[in-house]
Amino acid sequence: MTRSGLRGWESTQRQTAQGAVESEQRVRLVRPVVDGSVDGALRLGSAYWQEVERCTLGLVRAWQGLDGVELRLIGRPLLLAFGRPVTTLAGGSLRCCYPITGGLLAHRPGGEIVFAQDSVDDRLRLRSTITGFFPALAARPGEPDWTGALYSQVQRRVHLAISRRYFTRLIGETSR
Repeated sequence: MTRSGLRGWESTQRQTAQGAVESEQRVRLVRPVVDGSVDGALRLGSAYWQEVERCTLGLVRAWQGLDGVELRLIGRPLLLAFGRPVTTLAGGSLRCCYPITGGLLAHRPGGEIVFAQDSVDDRLRLRSTITGFFPALAARPGEPDWTGALYSQVQRRVHLAISRRYFTRLIGETSR
C-alpha cells in the first residue's frame, strides 16, 4: 500500500507543447471491480460522477442526460460538459470514454476522460486518464508557468483527490 492507501497508486501529469493536459492515475487490482460487460464499463463512468458529487459535498452536480454528462456548480454554471459515453470491451479490458465538449473550465472542446479496468501482462489495474484536454485555468503555450497556478493548485488537485476516492470506493465495494 502507498501513502494514499491504494495498492500500486501511480499518477502522471504533463502538458503538451500545444497546451493540452494529459493525466493518468492508476492502481493495481486484486480482483475486478466491475464485470466485463458494457454495463460494467458504464459503471466505471457513473461511479466517477457520483464521486465528484460526494467529494465536493454536492456543490458540483453531475447531470447525466441523453447527450452526455454536465458538471454544474450548484446547478447553475456549467463547469465541464462531456459527450455520450463510448464503451469498449477487448481482450479482458473495458473502458468508458467521455469526450470533453466544453464548459467554463475548458479553454476549448477537445480531449477525453477515460475510466478503464485493464488486464495487461496478467496484471489487473484500474485507471482514470485525461488526454487532449485544454483547461481554461492552465498556462498557455509561451506564457510563464505561474499563469497556470489555478489549474495546478486547484483543479488538478481536486481531480487527483476525486480519483483516489473513486478508486478506493470501487475497490471497497468489491471487498464486501
